[in-house]
Amino acid sequence: MDYSRVNSFLESFISDDEGKLNDIYLDARARGIPVIRKNTKELLKLLILMSGPEKILEVGAAVGYSALYMDSVSKGRGISPKIVTIELEEERADEAEENFRKVLGIETKNIRDTMEECCTSGGDALENYGSTSDDKLNNNITLLRGDAYEVMKKMDVQNYGTFDMIFIDAAKAQYKNYMEEAIRLSHKGTIIITDNILLDGEIIESHFLVEKRDRTVHDKMREFLKNIKNDERLSTVLLSVGDGMSVSIVN
Repeated sequence: MDYSRVNSFLESFISDDEGKLNDIYLDARARGIPVIRKNTKELLKLLILMSGPEKILEVGAAVGYSALYMDSVSKGRGISPKIVTIELEEERADEAEENFRKVLGIETKNIRDTMEECCTSGGDALENYGSTSDDKLNNNITLLRGDAYEVMKKMDVQNYGTFDMIFIDAAKAQYKNYMEEAIRLSHKGTIIITDNILLDGEIIESHFLVEKRDRTVHDKMREFLKNIKNDERLSTVLLSVGDGMSVSIVN
C-alpha cells in the first residue's frame, strides 16, 4: 500500500480554512515553519467538539496557527475556551502575537518567561490573562514566552487551575518532561495530545540507521511512547494520523 497516496486521498476531503487563517497556514508551510498537518487538524477538531474544553494549554505556539485554529473550531460550536500557548523563539512569538491581532482584531496579553505574576497571582489568575478585549468570544488567548518546560514548572495548580485539554507540539526530545508537567496540570478526564511522534517515519528505524544528530531525539521518543503506554495514570492510544499522534486521557 502506498501510504503517501492514501494520505493525499484522505486529505482531499478536508476543506481549507477560511480567510486570514488559511493565509497564515499557507505562508507558514511555504516558509518551512512547522504547523499541524491537515489530518492532524481534523482529529484535533473532533476532540475539541467532543469534549468542549473550557481551558486549553498548547505547548509550542510557533506562529500561532494551531491556537487560532482551536479558537476557530470552538467558536464554530459556540464554545469559548481560554487558550494558553507557550513559545520559546522570540521571532515566532512576535509573529504569533501579530497573527492573533490580525485574525481576532485584538491585542493579546503576552507574558515573559519569568511567569511570576501569571503563576502566583491568585485563584482567578487564568481569567486575568486572556487578551485585553472586552469581547468574551475573543478574550481567550494568552501567549507565554519562554522555555516550555520551565514555564510549565512555574505554573501553580492551586492558583492557576488545571486544563481540560493539553496539546504538545514542541521540542520532541522534551516530550517526557512536558508530559509529566501536563499530567500535573490536569484533572481526571483531561485530554493530552502529542504530535509528530513518528518523526517523519524515523521512529521505526534502528538506532544505528538514524543519522547521528537525530539519535537522541529518536531514542527519547521511543522511551516516551513506551512510558505513556505503560503509565497507569493515563489511558493512551498511539495513532498514525499525520506524523503520528498520541491521545491520552488522564485516569
